[in-house]
Amino acid sequence: MLIKKVAGGLVLALLCHVTVAEGNFYVHGSFGNSNTDISLGGPNRVDDDNTSYTFGAGYAFNPNVSLEAAYRNSGSHNGETDCPPGFACLVIPVSTQADLTSISLSLIGSIPLTDRLDVFGKVGLASWNVDFEGISAAFDDSGEDLLYGTGLRWSIDDRWKVFAEYEKLDLDSDTAAIGMNFYF
Repeated sequence: MLIKKVAGGLVLALLCHVTVAEGNFYVHGSFGNSNTDISLGGPNRVDDDNTSYTFGAGYAFNPNVSLEAAYRNSGSHNGETDCPPGFACLVIPVSTQADLTSISLSLIGSIPLTDRLDVFGKVGLASWNVDFEGISAAFDDSGEDLLYGTGLRWSIDDRWKVFAEYEKLDLDSDTAAIGMNFYF
């Protein structure tokens, strides 16, 4: 019984070693500009651009298909409250602010354009959270939405790749970013 456990452990370790040696796993990070246009809580509306950052990890099943998990912080977005007629904020605008974060899981497909450059598309699901402060007081909202995007990726070598991408979240938030993948 002990021999079976040791043999099974050795086979598993060998398979993990082979997978890592092929460079299928990767980590990534990016930064860019996020545009958010959301309306939450009645008259509260945010339509603003801000710097965002993303980090995550993925697994490449082959050179053209990978699965990626990511965390994105889209920053604090400012806006104004659309007040009902007769309220004082018609004279003095009341500011609102929304902090948007999300975690996502995406399937990425790529098509090589040259031996170093490929175009990719992604589709996935994002779970988002918005911390909102406005005229109707502070509150949180969360949900799940479709995530999709496209981009270009250039291979520096077998381990390092840089990319530019456009990503859209159905919540009405879109991001243009540049980033880097490191394969191990």
